[in-house]
Amino acid sequence: MLILGAESSAAAASAAIVRDGKLISESYLNTGLTHSQTLLQLIDCCLKNADLTVGELDAVAVAKGPGSFTGVRIGVSAVKGLCFERLIPVYGVSTLEAMGCSAAVPGYFICPVMDARCAQVYTAGFVCDAEGFRRVFDDAPLRLEELAERLLSLDMPALLTGDGADLTAAFLKERQIPFAVMPEIYKYQHASAVAFAAFMRYNNGDPGVDPDILIPSYLRPSQAEREKSKKEQKNDSAWQ
Repeated sequence: MLILGAESSAAAASAAIVRDGKLISESYLNTGLTHSQTLLQLIDCCLKNADLTVGELDAVAVAKGPGSFTGVRIGVSAVKGLCFERLIPVYGVSTLEAMGCSAAVPGYFICPVMDARCAQVYTAGFVCDAEGFRRVFDDAPLRLEELAERLLSLDMPALLTGDGADLTAAFLKERQIPFAVMPEIYKYQHASAVAFAAFMRYNNGDPGVDPDILIPSYLRPSQAEREKSKKEQKNDSAWQ
């Protein structure tokens, strides 16, 4: 099983190829360039380094969100373009699930956190035990206070990963809630984790989906949508 993973949901962009659960190629950039400039180049580089073509892939996986609205759209659109005419199945992988997969350490409540601004994080919950890596909580935007209450109810320390880890760690430290933080090199999103998460789903019998039904998962409306909604509500109120 040959899976290409693509990740563009946050500041960095990356592409990776996993063959039967083994990473064989990965390209990563965190230079500040827009993902529309870099993602397809990273995919091409990753394929060339592995001496492969798109047509040889069995599936393509992409981080479908949450994350940067623009970044997620770029990733999903790029993968749909690669796969549509070639009829390659795709896996839309939760960004948080991929991050949790790369931090699957037994004995911890695995807590990926992405900074959602305004003292909020996108987060989910996973554990890794005798039953394997499994989800405990669905993806959701939570206030830091809400996340702290969740972690207080658990009987194990949290393992934080993601670009919201430092923010969350400072908040938890003030409240004396036990936690650990993944090392810097493993803390952020990587396409290899997206591909590995897709490979786990494949092993569990998930065949992927057709590219045309792949959609992003934003978890909440964009700022532009929220402002539009406020303006419409204001206009409705003016007419009442």
